Amino acid sequence: MKLNLAIAALAAVSFAPVAEAGIQNVQSALATDVPEGVSGNASGSADYRTGNIAFLSLATSGALRYRQDKHLLIGLVRLERKSAGDRLIFGRTFEHLRYRFLFSDRLLFEAFGQHEFDAVKRLNIRAVGGIGPKYELIDGKNYGLGIGVAYMFEFEQLSEEEDPLITDSGDNDIAHRVSSYLVGHYEIDDRFQVVETLYLQPRVTDAADTRLLSESSIVLKATKRLSVTTSFTIAFDNRPPQTVEKTDTALKTTISYEFGGDDE
Repeated sequence: MKLNLAIAALAAVSFAPVAEAGIQNVQSALATDVPEGVSGNASGSADYRTGNIAFLSLATSGALRYRQDKHLLIGLVRLERKSAGDRLIFGRTFEHLRYRFLFSDRLLFEAFGQHEFDAVKRLNIRAVGGIGPKYELIDGKNYGLGIGVAYMFEFEQLSEEEDPLITDSGDNDIAHRVSSYLVGHYEIDDRFQVVETLYLQPRVTDAADTRLLSESSIVLKATKRLSVTTSFTIAFDNRPPQTVEKTDTALKTTISYEFGGDDE
C-alpha cells in the first residue's frame, strides 16, 4: 500500500482554529510505507501584526520516525501560541508517541501515549495511553481502507477559572474509552490524493459520553518532498467542559516538507 503522506504540519496556513473536541487526528503522520532508518518532517509559521490589530501568532509542528524491519516508532509535536502584548489569547501543545509492530502488510499492533494542553478547550492536562490492532480492509494499488480499534485510558484536568458560575473549574476526570478509527485514501495519480479519517471514542462505562471526528483532506505533492494539504474537519464532543461548544469545524491549508529516506 502506497500511503506515504506523513504530514504532521497542521499550522503552516490556517483559516480557522479547531478545538477538535479531545480527538487529535494523527493518522496522516502514521503511514507504514516509510523508509528504513530515520525520516520525518517539520514546519512552522509566524504572524506578527501591529496597529489596529496587534498580536503575535507562532506555530510549529514536526514528526520524527524510526523504522527497523517490522518495528516503527513515531513521535509527533505540535505547538501553537497567539498573544497580544503580555496577554495570552490562546495556546496549545500536543505530543504523541506511538510504536507499531507490523505483523504483515495488512495487520499491525500499536501502542501509544499522548499529552495535550489547550487553553481554548480549558484543558490544563490531557494524557492518554492505549493499545490495539489495525487492519487494512482494502489494500489496492491506488486506494485503501484501514480500521483500528484500541483500549484508551484518559486523564483530564480542567483549568482553574475565576468565574464562580463555572462549576467544573479545576475538575479532574479519569475515563476508559474505546478509540476506533477508519482511514481511507484514493490516489488519483502520483501527485494527487484524497484522504478521509473518521474517529469514534465512546466512554466504556457511558456510551453517551462520546467524541467524534471527521477529517477530509486533499493532498497535492508539489515534489517528492513538498506537499500541500487542504482539509476540512468536523469535531463533536457530547459532554465538553462548561463554556466549550460541542461542535467545532475548521478549514485549513498546510505545507509540509519531508526528509529522510531514499532521495532518488
